[in-house]
Amino acid sequence: MDPAASGLIGIGGSRSRVLVCPRTLWGVVSRRPTGNRCPAVATVRVVSEPDGTTDTDPFPALLRIGSLRHWFDASDLGRGADLRFERIAMGESNEVFVAHRGDERWVLRRPAAVPLSVDGANRIMEREFRFQRALAGTGVPHAEPVALCTDIDVTGAVFYVMEFVDGLVAGEPVPVELGGPAATRRIAEEMLDALGALAAVDHEVAGIADLGRPEGFLERQVDRWRGQLESYRQRELPGVDEVTEWLAANRPSTTVPGVMHGDFNRHNMLFAREVPTRLLAVLDWENATVGDPLMDLGYLLSGWSDDDPDLPKRAEAVARWSERSGRQPEALGWYAAMSTFKLACMLEGVYVRQSEDPTREASEFIAQLVLDLIARARRLADAGADW
Repeated sequence: MDPAASGLIGIGGSRSRVLVCPRTLWGVVSRRPTGNRCPAVATVRVVSEPDGTTDTDPFPALLRIGSLRHWFDASDLGRGADLRFERIAMGESNEVFVAHRGDERWVLRRPAAVPLSVDGANRIMEREFRFQRALAGTGVPHAEPVALCTDIDVTGAVFYVMEFVDGLVAGEPVPVELGGPAATRRIAEEMLDALGALAAVDHEVAGIADLGRPEGFLERQVDRWRGQLESYRQRELPGVDEVTEWLAANRPSTTVPGVMHGDFNRHNMLFAREVPTRLLAVLDWENATVGDPLMDLGYLLSGWSDDDPDLPKRAEAVARWSERSGRQPEALGWYAAMSTFKLACMLEGVYVRQSEDPTREASEFIAQLVLDLIARARRLADAGADW
């Protein structure tokens, strides 16, 4: 039995949480608990004094309050008022804070204190900022990026500030403020519309053509993820050979480049507290690239079931996305299997890192989830590339 079928389950070590949405993979993985607006793992407020000192400094490796005060002043962000920070998320790769100044507030996003790669983490911050800035006027709901800081002397890493979006994550069950379970279809349609709008973005006109390598993108996927998996896996993973052989043999021969989010699921969305609800912002752009937008659609629909009465039929979902994007998807079964296999590879890496970390207990749930995802990818492969 797929453990995700029993309900929304929180998994992780001391610094992260993986959430699995039941029934479908349209809300596969998140580092945030369900049903809250960017809830805090640890909420602590930090107040900067006029001389730049602080009355408490719980985040010495993440925030330098005096330097940040000067940077906020220079960026004309609430000049002169006390600056307070509230930590609202922490994880393997990034940290998120709400910055309060007077009656204004923003979100500050920066790498974790000890990233896997310092240079890589800093580049990701710049990429996230550029991708979100490029979305202005595109119809893709997002938090407006306000300012980027590449001077690592300010906080020790590249960071950026974006507008604060006051919304809710559509967890399981859907919060009553969004309409409760009856709003599931509405939420799915809002996501399909946003994903279609993203696929319609012209990456060259938007000035982000350099943020990806669309040439040969699909050709690289199977070898890249299989190679990454083999670089760290320490156990037998039944079905991997069959899945990768099928993916390699059935890869689509052509692709139309475009912008892809890379982790488009409902736990990376904020919705308005109103009925009918609406999508306010797509979050977490760290995996965004210029590649093949069908990877996002396959990821979203990889566990979409026509037997679920709360969701549009898969054919209806594809038609809605196609109308919004202006694209005609083909071989969606391949993209669904590829995205499922990719997720399995990523989570196996999480499991291995936990296993090698003496401060953590490796999650047996993640270990089993990887096996379930590979099995699901195999079932998708058996169903064929063409849906």
